[in-house]
Amino acid sequence: MQTGSIRKVGELPVAVREAIESMLGRVLHEDESVSIKTYRPKEAPEGPAREAAYRRLLARVEKTARRARDLPEAELDPAVDEAVDSVRHHPK
Repeated sequence: MQTGSIRKVGELPVAVREAIESMLGRVLHEDESVSIKTYRPKEAPEGPAREAAYRRLLARVEKTARRARDLPEAELDPAVDEAVDSVRHHPK
């Protein structure tokens, strides 16, 4: 069973393109592609599992912050922008 699809904007039927633009809240450009993925969401952990997940997340955030603490803000912001751009345009 197929769970994802990638299409060039120019190949989309008008009704589909308009629906996607409505969902995104912006106009699609001809040089863009649209990726749609379906999945079954996982249940959020509760109780002790939720606390453990929170502690792992907090530890990861703190580790990242320690690694970046000596970087000047003038270098940090462009690095974050580059990482975000990479994730948006090169999904795994």
